[in-house]
Amino acid sequence: MHPYHQVVELDFELPTRFYTGMLVVWLLRPNLQRKFPLHKNRRSDYLAFLAWCAMIGRRECRLLQEIEAWNQELLRPAKLPVLKNDPWTGTFTVGMYLAGLHRSKYWSAQIQANPKLRHRAARWYFREGRQAIGLQQVPAWQLKAIQTNFSEFENFKDAILLPRDDQSTKTLVAENCQDIAKRWRAHETEDSPSPVSIKKVAWAKRLAAATLPVAANKLLPVIRKSAPGPDSRQLTQIAWHINAHLQTKSPEKAISKPFGVNLFGYAKGELGIGEDVRMLALALKGVGVPFCIINIELGKDVSQKDSSADGWVVSEPKYSINIFCMTGIEMCRYITETGTDFLSAYYNIGLWPWELPRWPEAWHHSWSLVDELWGISQYTAAAYANAPVPVIPMPLPVVINEVAPLSRRDWKLPAEAFLFVFSFDMNSKPARKNPQAVIRAFKKATEECNENQAGLVLKVSHLKPQDPEWQTLETLIGEDPRIHLITTELRRPEVLSLYQNCDCYVALHRSEGFGRALAEAQLLGMPLIATGFSGNMEFCQPPTHRVDYVLINLKKNEYFFGDGQHWAEPSIDHAAELMKEQLAQGRGHQPVQYDTERFSPEYCGKQFKKRLNAIAQPAEKEIFLHEH
Repeated sequence: MHPYHQVVELDFELPTRFYTGMLVVWLLRPNLQRKFPLHKNRRSDYLAFLAWCAMIGRRECRLLQEIEAWNQELLRPAKLPVLKNDPWTGTFTVGMYLAGLHRSKYWSAQIQANPKLRHRAARWYFREGRQAIGLQQVPAWQLKAIQTNFSEFENFKDAILLPRDDQSTKTLVAENCQDIAKRWRAHETEDSPSPVSIKKVAWAKRLAAATLPVAANKLLPVIRKSAPGPDSRQLTQIAWHINAHLQTKSPEKAISKPFGVNLFGYAKGELGIGEDVRMLALALKGVGVPFCIINIELGKDVSQKDSSADGWVVSEPKYSINIFCMTGIEMCRYITETGTDFLSAYYNIGLWPWELPRWPEAWHHSWSLVDELWGISQYTAAAYANAPVPVIPMPLPVVINEVAPLSRRDWKLPAEAFLFVFSFDMNSKPARKNPQAVIRAFKKATEECNENQAGLVLKVSHLKPQDPEWQTLETLIGEDPRIHLITTELRRPEVLSLYQNCDCYVALHRSEGFGRALAEAQLLGMPLIATGFSGNMEFCQPPTHRVDYVLINLKKNEYFFGDGQHWAEPSIDHAAELMKEQLAQGRGHQPVQYDTERFSPEYCGKQFKKRLNAIAQPAEKEIFLHEH
């Protein structure tokens, strides 16, 4: 049984048991953390979230549907208070009750004490609800209770029809209940199992004839949306329930697929992590390892127009080894949507980017999804040091293929100025990429330069003008005519062209897992000024100009799960000195010669192939791990 299918021990009783997979879904969604503050350990919050899981979560998350024990619990009888004039007495499954609780805005008194609302919940459930939430089965005990209450099938059907239903709607409702009609005619009966008890709300009777006031109905979602969510410490406390079920060693698997790799990632995404999967494909192709790509769609705010890997994309995995080219958190999200079933039939590798010194405790449970981890640098591999699976540093391929034939005139950049360039994405946290340091260092280094002598080009992706972090940067830029913003959506050849039209790449990051843009600058032969810290240090040796720094603790909410972690604060003064030196050398220099062999698909492909062969041939596995 996967850890995400395990039961969570709570201090109180709920209509069903609570499962770790539900906590994973909660950890992935800040809106749910605000709406259902589970970290406060209140039964009412857990009950409401359980109702959300039954009504919405089952439709959105395959992970919740595949917990077979929960499926069975949802079909057990729910013991609700007996109400006068209630035709549904004794017919509610726990799933019906939880769906009704969700539809009544989580006010349990309404469905427990109001026969009208209970009727609406039952009517929706039998019209369409059981199909919508994947509980089509009508247990024999429930059918018997319905037969007792309604005598004839036509009476039951009339109860779930609405006066406004036209003939086509009535036909659809009848089709949805064909299984009930068939079994009704067969007179199927069975003894009822013991009901699941739902704790009675003490004040339920006071609301017996009332519905939620309209004003409160509108206000409650606003309150829940605006309420602050838990901090990292509280998230870790919740995640402890899941971490308690982690296995220290993956069980041996019976894998029947042929040797090869299924690459899972953002194959069409125009961002660094999308380039990772495309470059791995290129490296595997070069060394003759069979592979395919399962493309994962990104959100609408990320460009997905890279078609270079389209020929390798398939709909289903074909080979024995999966490599997930995404963060561990995003892999968790993917698994909640698609389920854990297919993981057991493959050897699963997580190529998980990460930029801070430690993988957060709240996500240690994600290690249960993989059989081993590949660090995109020694720095990133060290962040997974406590993982109960092998952790192996692996190189990342970086290539310069097509560069768009564009000139400075095309970019509307000054023809003679010495141009520094930096690229960053507002979808990532600017605090990590640290563009404000680049701007400050540039201004300090060029105090006596006009716009025809020096300039700074900032390539900004996914800019949102109303973003407070952007507005802070905009204020820092001010009216400086020497700072040139490129904010349009660009294809990769255009981005490389922009770099090539500039004279020096500057990256004053606070932390990098790898640093793909820095590697691209080296492959273009550009002078490179970069913070001398984190994953980029594996290739940012001289002639890279490394900026001095001090280590500082992250501020609260400054970066994802950054509490208690540290990163670099680069020296603005030292960066400015290095930029002055580049200015003094002027333009027209010979390309800088870096050692870039480690970026080649051939070099990386050989490393990948060696490890993949060791996985396929267990006798070689321990030898490879010993070498690393």
